[in-house]
Amino acid sequence: MARDKLVCFSPTGEKLAHSGLDGILRIWNTVSGVLEHEYQPAEHLTATTSCIRYSPHTLKKNKGQQNEDTNKNSLIAMGTLAGTIILYSPEKREVIATLEHGPTNAVLDIAWGGPKKLFSLGEDNIVIEWDIVSGKKILSSPVSGGTSLSYIDKKTLVVGHRSIEVVSLSKNESRVKVKRKFTGHVSLITQLLSVSPEEGSPRYFLSSSEDDRYFYAWDLQKEDSEPVGSFLVNDTILSVAAGEMKESTVLMAAVTSRGVLVLFRQHLNGNVKRQAVKSIGRLKISAKSKSKPTTIPIVSAFFCNDSTSHITIAYGSSSVLKFERLSVEEILAKREIVREDPNKTSVTETSLIKTVTPKVTKKATIVSHYTSLSQSENKRKLGDEDGAAALPMEERLNTLVLDTPTVQGEIPKADNLTQLLLQGLHSKDKRLLSGVFDRRDQNLINNTVRRLPVQAVVPLIEHLQTLVMGKGHKHFGYVTWIRAVLYYHMSHLSTIPNRMELMRPFFSASASKLSTLIQVMQLHARLDLMLNHVATRHQEEKQAEIEPDAMLVYRDDSSDDDDMLDNVLGVSESEDQWDEMSDYGEVNGHSDADSDMEADDTVSAVKRKLEEEQVVLDSDSEEEEDSEDSEESEDENEIEVDDSDDN
Repeated sequence: MARDKLVCFSPTGEKLAHSGLDGILRIWNTVSGVLEHEYQPAEHLTATTSCIRYSPHTLKKNKGQQNEDTNKNSLIAMGTLAGTIILYSPEKREVIATLEHGPTNAVLDIAWGGPKKLFSLGEDNIVIEWDIVSGKKILSSPVSGGTSLSYIDKKTLVVGHRSIEVVSLSKNESRVKVKRKFTGHVSLITQLLSVSPEEGSPRYFLSSSEDDRYFYAWDLQKEDSEPVGSFLVNDTILSVAAGEMKESTVLMAAVTSRGVLVLFRQHLNGNVKRQAVKSIGRLKISAKSKSKPTTIPIVSAFFCNDSTSHITIAYGSSSVLKFERLSVEEILAKREIVREDPNKTSVTETSLIKTVTPKVTKKATIVSHYTSLSQSENKRKLGDEDGAAALPMEERLNTLVLDTPTVQGEIPKADNLTQLLLQGLHSKDKRLLSGVFDRRDQNLINNTVRRLPVQAVVPLIEHLQTLVMGKGHKHFGYVTWIRAVLYYHMSHLSTIPNRMELMRPFFSASASKLSTLIQVMQLHARLDLMLNHVATRHQEEKQAEIEPDAMLVYRDDSSDDDDMLDNVLGVSESEDQWDEMSDYGEVNGHSDADSDMEADDTVSAVKRKLEEEQVVLDSDSEEEEDSEDSEESEDENEIEVDDSDDN
């Protein structure tokens, strides 16, 4: 839902219709600057306004109304996201008729083809031609795709999506035919505007798109699919206005997202090189302030098409608008004007108000803002002095209960931040919004989103897009807010035409995170294993430091002697063998005591045998040593004898 489709001037520029986020249609008088009246559709909660258009001419019922004012009996066509078109008369202040474009398809754009003819473009890519008098469909034809619509003449209609198609209208055929195509824009087209010629049918039309810093001019009579003019704005374009062409020269104005008006003057048939056309001037409106000057945003502009080329400018907010009529020469000379901020009250209204700032200490806790009197206190004041007669029966009975639990010292808690969120979205205060989105309480987030009006859902999602896709710190709380919005407002989001473009950043962000999910999980498992290993080692080291060293260590060496005895005897001391030996002794008439004595005798005999063998070994070793000594002595004697023989 583009913002430029919710603001439109009357054919003479004396009236301006504007539909805000609250769903209220406001009719302003641009000459006196007075808000004439407001109209709120009965189905504004379920059928949000998507586009509004003033009828270009007076709807005349008979010949006696030829000389009436062009603003009398004019109509405003209001397209909704529910697929209906409301025809509203601002003079009669009543709904003339309601047209059904489609039960589930939103109306994306509307174009008047005269006082009795209306064209509507739906989300289902169907263009319908309506007869306003009878309320019947004249023609219903599908198109390849479209988000914007513009009426050229009785036989030509321009439809834009990203590319632009020029289609022909014929009563004899059941559908429109594509005459030619233009390259268009990269992003979705938000506005198509025909340039009024001095005489005859329009030859040129303008186009602008979302998130684009250029708007283009196209020639219907040339076979080339490229634009005949490219106009550089250096900022995101909200809306484009054009004056009447005079001597093949046209004045154009673009309103930017920063609230600045940019002027262009161009001979559309003379840009042979097709270079980007630069602006001839800019207009900025500043507010009177002793501190840092602030900019009052310009909402829309209208060319009066008089001899002095005046422009009517609407500035301010959706609820409070101001109007200024300036000539092109004044805009080129001044470039910046200072005006009172329409959102601020006058000095006379605020002079009687005394502002008291409370002293807040470090121990103070700010919970929420409350009204001065509760409902029960108001009821007591309306009754008698003691207030007993003014209380309802339920409260009287509750006062008679003696065991009612009383909680002392409990601080009241606010369960939602709806008002703070709405203020932040309206004022675009980043500090206030960051304070709201930093909350992580699930119940608080759910209650806040659930109480949010449907008109603030799209601005909330757009701000969440900047938080998720932009640079800076991101935390899980943003995902909680997005999930709450989808849960509580899914029915409203399903009726928005550009819901896919609105949710595409979240899809791309989640897809990029899912592409690295497996690697992140593997890394998480490895880090978890390493941390557990390090924690176990630290625990063992601490346990070793806590446990004391042993003062005495005892070692039993008797097992070596027992093994030696087993090897000598060839028996083992297993329980089975000892049981068999005991059974054998009992069978032969031996008792346990006798067997013990026999075992002792056996051990002593074995020891004696070992001692005898040791003695034998010692004697053998001594004999070997004596024999070696004798052999050495014999060798020495032989050597001496040999020496003597030699001598």
